[in-house]
Amino acid sequence: MRISKRDNGDGYVMWLSARDTYAWANTPGTMWPCSKVAGHRLVVAVDRNGLYELTFDGHRENVGLDGNELDAIVADHLPKGLRHLWPTWEQAEAA
Repeated sequence: MRISKRDNGDGYVMWLSARDTYAWANTPGTMWPCSKVAGHRLVVAVDRNGLYELTFDGHRENVGLDGNELDAIVADHLPKGLRHLWPTWEQAEAA
């Protein structure tokens, strides 16, 4: 897993390898048994307006990912300093 923050701090790009996504979906106690992302490469680009690019195994169109799974995997990998840029964390911290 690799994260690159944008220079002005209002966004990031996250790269997850096939190994990263498989390990995330198969972690004992927090498994995602019907994962569509497990074992696949994922690139997520986010700025202050939200998700602006999603690449799944090199494809940008019709990736067919479930929004809940995408929210979960990104939220689980984000460092605290970038969580304000992912809506799942904003909702969880407000509750």
